[in-house]
Amino acid sequence: MPRRKFLTRLRLDWPLLGKELLEQASRKQMYVIRVVYALVLFGAFCFYYLRHLAEGPVLALGRGMGPFQFLVSAQLVTIYLFLPPLMAGALAEEKERDTLGLLFLTDLTPWELILQKYVGRLIPMLTLLFLSLPLLAIAYSLGGVSVGMLYASAATLFLTCLWVGALALECSAHEASTFQALVRCWGFCLALSVFCSLGPMPFLLSMPRTYGPSPSGVYFLFPIGFKAIVDLVMTWLFLLRAKQILEARAFIQRRNPFGQQFKQLDQYWKDLRKLLRAILRKRDREAHAIAAQVVQRGLGVKGDERIWSLEGFLLAKMQIPNVLAFAIIFGVIVLIALTANLVLDPKSGGAFVVAVGGLWILALLTVPIQSANAVASERMNERLGPILTTPLTAREILDEWLAPLRRWIQFLARPLIVIFAVEAVVKFKTQDPSEPRLMNVVFYLGISVLTVWIYLTLVQWSCLWIGLRVRNQIRALMTSLLLVVGWCLLPLAGASYLVETGLLRSEWSEPLSFISPVTVIRTAEALGRNAAGSAVTADMLVLAASHLGLAAALMWGIRRRCLANADRYLGRI
Repeated sequence: MPRRKFLTRLRLDWPLLGKELLEQASRKQMYVIRVVYALVLFGAFCFYYLRHLAEGPVLALGRGMGPFQFLVSAQLVTIYLFLPPLMAGALAEEKERDTLGLLFLTDLTPWELILQKYVGRLIPMLTLLFLSLPLLAIAYSLGGVSVGMLYASAATLFLTCLWVGALALECSAHEASTFQALVRCWGFCLALSVFCSLGPMPFLLSMPRTYGPSPSGVYFLFPIGFKAIVDLVMTWLFLLRAKQILEARAFIQRRNPFGQQFKQLDQYWKDLRKLLRAILRKRDREAHAIAAQVVQRGLGVKGDERIWSLEGFLLAKMQIPNVLAFAIIFGVIVLIALTANLVLDPKSGGAFVVAVGGLWILALLTVPIQSANAVASERMNERLGPILTTPLTAREILDEWLAPLRRWIQFLARPLIVIFAVEAVVKFKTQDPSEPRLMNVVFYLGISVLTVWIYLTLVQWSCLWIGLRVRNQIRALMTSLLLVVGWCLLPLAGASYLVETGLLRSEWSEPLSFISPVTVIRTAEALGRNAAGSAVTADMLVLAASHLGLAAALMWGIRRRCLANADRYLGRI
């Protein structure tokens, strides 16, 4: 009888694996992802080939190492970007749908459940990697790449898939939602990447960057063998950890520590405004009554508010949330960097570029996620139905959901405006007097302020529209984030690619690059700067103004569409 059970297990009759593969095969987005990825990969390879190897067929012989390394690097980036979203929802989605407990009622053991989920989500990633086989064959045919290098690259990609997928599955078993699992997995991958780039770790844990000829083949033996052992051990440990915490964390409550911090920050600003209003309006009884409630809530039931004045309470009892404290510390560091830059080299403006770029990156990474999550989180937590039964209109519901996001946008916009004002003064003082200094400063401030107002509002309403249309939370978040990143990067890469391939004349590359907001922000920063290659022409200003006008029209159209069709999107009608 034990032998019969062993043989039954050996046949790998895994019903959950079949269910996973059938569900993935029925989703249209899986085929869309494969087609888009194939187009991007083949297009990038053609761009690399035309840029580096298009001198002639004879001159390209023996130069296959460059495209080979390019393909392997692109595949590694693909694993880190696409495998965590594919694997993070393996167990977290079951928790969100409250179906993980039903799986425990079946005869599946924890190991079988883990392995079937793991293999079911790993197969789609391997199909993406197989798309590069024709391109690797082309690189091999050019010469300079040995069979051992092909084996080493294949082993590296496969082993990386194993441990990244196991890490993502462990995060899915640990966290209560797919988004939390995805953030945790990407955080661990980033930490491991930084750790592996220090000291001797690149030689021990990654594929050698330089592929030289090796008559004996021993060159590949130690690095690849050691990497295989390390990756397999990491895979086993992550899967073992996922099996151990599967039942213990199957019914944990959803927690969002960052969301709690932002709620605390939001409440802090509300209380602060109430107290300041009571201090400034000393004869306003209503303001003092509201401030008394704030003081009573801050002191607690045991506190004696009679010994507290509003000014004393404001200084002694209003605790600063962690997010605000971090923002203050970061702001002080930026202020020190700006001051040092002004003292050492007032004409360079490097610190301003770093500060503005950092704030824009923070804004364009947080605003899409919060906008798309405003509706998706209500659907996931099953609060949307009760909200729709209230007499609130759809516009009022959306305004209430977007209120914290609007305050976050204001929180990000204020330091940007301050930096713009300081940079305008510095440019006016340091620019050559023969140049139109005042006109440059006016154009700089106008374009910069318009970018803050238009871009953040456009991203807010666009990602909210995605959250209204896409019902799955992780899909809405990833679509919003990829849309913003694509808007910023694809026009720049597309303009360069089309010019290099000869499909577009060089004079049309600049108008195409102005589709990206990065070009507009870079043009504004170049206004009035005394640096080589930073001259801004009148045509560039016209293109920037046209870009902002179209973006404002698009923002108005998307906002109007969201408000007009909100009842239908929310399911009320």
